[in-house]
Amino acid sequence: MREVKCPKCGRVFVCKHDESCFCMKYVLSEESKKDIRSKWNECLCEDCLSQYAIAIVPKSESCS
Repeated sequence: MREVKCPKCGRVFVCKHDESCFCMKYVLSEESKKDIRSKWNECLCEDCLSQYAIAIVPKSESCS
């Protein structure tokens, strides 16, 4: 674990840098990953990372 300052918004957060980190619950397109890497060399906070995430609708809410 390490304390990180989000390079996008400046918010300080804890990066666990493992499977238990909040970032593992987000799915990013390859394009989003490239965009993030091209702009910042540090992890983004959950709020900023979620802006790049692919929207996933839970099965109970999807159309049948």
